[in-house]
Amino acid sequence: MLSRPGWQGSGFSNEAWWKRAIFYEVRDNATDFKALAARLDAIQSTGLDALIVTPPPLPQQSSASAEQAIASQAELDSFDAFVRQATGRGIRVLVALPATRADDALTGQARFWLTRGVAGLRLEIPASTAPADRDAIAASIRTLAAGFTGQRVILTDSAPATDAPPAAKRPARSAQARAASQLTVEPLAAESTTAAAIRPQLERAFAAPETLLDARTPAGSEQLAQVFATLALATNSAAIADPAQPLVLPASVPLPEPEDDSVKPAAAPRPAQPPPGVYLPYTPYTPPPPPKKKAAAPPAAPADPLTAWYGRLAAFHHSNVALRTGTRIALDLDEQNVLAWVLRPPSPTLQNPPLVALCNLSGAPVTLSLTEPIKKLGLRGFFLRTLLRSDDAMGAQDLGAVKLAPYGVFIGELRR
Repeated sequence: MLSRPGWQGSGFSNEAWWKRAIFYEVRDNATDFKALAARLDAIQSTGLDALIVTPPPLPQQSSASAEQAIASQAELDSFDAFVRQATGRGIRVLVALPATRADDALTGQARFWLTRGVAGLRLEIPASTAPADRDAIAASIRTLAAGFTGQRVILTDSAPATDAPPAAKRPARSAQARAASQLTVEPLAAESTTAAAIRPQLERAFAAPETLLDARTPAGSEQLAQVFATLALATNSAAIADPAQPLVLPASVPLPEPEDDSVKPAAAPRPAQPPPGVYLPYTPYTPPPPPKKKAAAPPAAPADPLTAWYGRLAAFHHSNVALRTGTRIALDLDEQNVLAWVLRPPSPTLQNPPLVALCNLSGAPVTLSLTEPIKKLGLRGFFLRTLLRSDDAMGAQDLGAVKLAPYGVFIGELRR
């Protein structure tokens, strides 16, 4: 099992890998698996654990021509090579399957890809599907996946909330629905980018640990990309990155070809020995020329600010104990248009203190007083020690006067 910073013991755990994983849905280069394989090093350095890709079309043996069959087999071979290279780097690969109903066709496709070694499936269920049919689809595929070796995961989309009551008043999911899917992707309907509209959905995600908050940046609100990335990766223990904001993942620079030591230049012929008594003039020793240095590979292109922010969030996601095992509590700061939540570990200590996450949704700087909200939770502290922030400011912040930059993000430890 891939070891992560902050894990206790030897790095081995009985817990399923997908309960703490960061998923990334690949929208670009979905079928060009050779180009995607060249970016695996950049994906690994960003901290992503699993990729959700669109698989190549299945071969049609009955109606396909010989050329189509060869091309289809070549795409499958490219996909298999991509899965092997990703697995060698500790990155799981999942495939996205359209799922309209639980039938033999869907079961056959799921069995085909699970047999080829994918780590799981993302079931794309239409929004018009009834909740009972949605649970039946997920349950049938999960039963199939349980028969394969390894820890396979099934991701399903949650039911739409168009005709449902507000998020804060919705009933909890039934036991049958929770058992049908291992992880549920909950879209964050944030057309109105205000704290009052997002906070109820955030509280609903906090109540369901198996929920992946799909916090996609609304169109025209690119300045909030770092805020929505924080909502996705710094809320629940499992997370899914925003596919609406593609990450800049440069391709790996190929290393220079090693010299072939098996082919050696032919040795110069040895001169004939002169007869005895022949005078030989002195020849000074000339050292051989130094070996030529290999040209260093050019450095990879620098990542854009959003990709670098995702890397910092991924490192925080994997290493922080409070995020993995703590209780999540949302704070009501709607008047300041700020999203805030507290990550409280099971047993707060000086080495494992509570965390406070703040996201400013406005384009103006904000100064907050968190003394009373923190005191109501039974927590004690006087300042926040900085763990992660999106601006260039430095230093701790007084709990009574926390300053946030426009569209800024701040995550800190509660200290006293």
